[in-house]
Amino acid sequence: MFSPKKEKRYYLNEILSQIERNKTTFIRWEEMGLVPKAKRDSRGWRYFTEKEVKKIVDLIKKTDYFRKTNFQKYPRKKRIRSFY
Repeated sequence: MFSPKKEKRYYLNEILSQIERNKTTFIRWEEMGLVPKAKRDSRGWRYFTEKEVKKIVDLIKKTDYFRKTNFQKYPRKKRIRSFY
């Protein structure tokens, strides 16, 4: 019986080691829409397919870590801060 082949999952740390940035920076880029949203596994951990990883790493390096990007297109989310 033929069973579909599962694609290898690449977790966030595997991408971070390729781009030499920290988790906070990558998540901020994700929130800003600069990189695609990650899928989540049963534990809630972010993961990507090999094709997505290649696309993300190429994009980051092509834009010199988004320094060559017009950030006006990507407004930051407003964060509500509460003070207790």
